[in-house]
Amino acid sequence: MEEARQRVLERAGRILEPILDIGTGPGRMAYILAKAGFRLTTLDISKEAQEVAKIYAKRYKVLSKIKFIPMDAQKLRFNNGSFSTTISANLLHDVKNPHRVMQEMIRVTKPHGKVIVSDLNRKGKDLVNKVYRINKEIHRGKPINLKKIVEENFRQSRINFKEYDDGYITIYIGKKI
Repeated sequence: MEEARQRVLERAGRILEPILDIGTGPGRMAYILAKAGFRLTTLDISKEAQEVAKIYAKRYKVLSKIKFIPMDAQKLRFNNGSFSTTISANLLHDVKNPHRVMQEMIRVTKPHGKVIVSDLNRKGKDLVNKVYRINKEIHRGKPINLKKIVEENFRQSRINFKEYDDGYITIYIGKKI
């Protein structure tokens, strides 16, 4: 997972602050960004997930670079154009309304800012489901058409974007006009 997050950053190119990481989960993207020297705001609807993310951030000595906020990604409480870079990694398959999350990401991104979305592709989903079966757990993510969701929202907002298929994940890098 850490390698996948690193590939997202490599594909993204130049990233500018302020940064919003949406759907913290255990904080992998947040601590990778912080280890790279960035300061960022990260949010998740689950306070428990953010507590885990704080443990990792402390372990990697980057806790002071990350602001943790409990918040629903479908209803961001930020002004339009608040962030130069918005990122979500492996989130869209876990939310009720992925279109709404995309709309919110785009809304809070500044003009000329980047909207970065990555999620599991078919190969990645198969691997995750295999791991869950081995551990006798259930992956609660729902099947989505990531390509359709991301591309529809980018096109409606006139965002130029590139798509990358990297092993187990698909990455979209959009540049807001």
